[in-house]
Amino acid sequence: MKHIHLKPILICFVFFISMTNCYFNPFVFDLLNPEETKDNSSVLGMIAGLTNQAGNVRISGQLKKAGSALAGVPISLQNTSLSVKSQTKSTTTNVYGRFYFDSPTGIVSLQFTDNGTIVNFQLNVSKTSATLVSIDKTNYQIQSFEVYEMGVEPPESLELIYSMPYDGLFIDETNFNNTIALGPQFVFSETLEAPAEGVKFSWAMENFVVFPSVYLLNIDVTNNIVTLTLDNASIQPSITYTVTLNSGIRSETGKMLKPTTFTFDVGLLK
Repeated sequence: MKHIHLKPILICFVFFISMTNCYFNPFVFDLLNPEETKDNSSVLGMIAGLTNQAGNVRISGQLKKAGSALAGVPISLQNTSLSVKSQTKSTTTNVYGRFYFDSPTGIVSLQFTDNGTIVNFQLNVSKTSATLVSIDKTNYQIQSFEVYEMGVEPPESLELIYSMPYDGLFIDETNFNNTIALGPQFVFSETLEAPAEGVKFSWAMENFVVFPSVYLLNIDVTNNIVTLTLDNASIQPSITYTVTLNSGIRSETGKMLKPTTFTFDVGLLK
């Protein structure tokens, strides 16, 4: 019988972006150069309204528990007043665990309830980004944030709906065999465009980036599931790993995954 020798492949590295914009408001001139007999109170009110509205953005994120997307979970903004009645103060996660709502910029407090468990969290929201500041139940994860201008329709994207490992996971000798020993697994919202057999390893190296590096022995892409087989001896104890999934991961319909980064910790191993 012939023995198949799998060539170890080293997976490594990462990236990111930002942008700004501005505009000229023509009736600022009227405010700065008013006619002496003109009542400017209505103009001032309009400018105040525009200023408040300009501080709001539409944000999106994904809610998960133990690496699995949570669907149908209500999320609401806490102790905030938005300038336009039509803006959303509460929402419910979709089938992929993703939520959308209108938010002021700055530190924003939110709350959701999952099967009777109340969870509070805070985001730091700017015109171009949103980051998680705190969450009071650490077995929940909120990630994959996106920020849009008000009125902009978010594009459809491929979603990561389950992963092992997942953000915040702690692995040691007590759970190693039940977590990543059989190989990290990633489940997506749609059937993937599978890479050709001859480029599977290079595709994995570019799109499943782990730091510090580990050795990849095999990769399997079946429908919407990717399973990686690692050389478990290359997993180091007492270290934090960073995993980044990149946009080369696509569905058969052409939807791309937006770059997603999370960390997990490895403690003492045998």
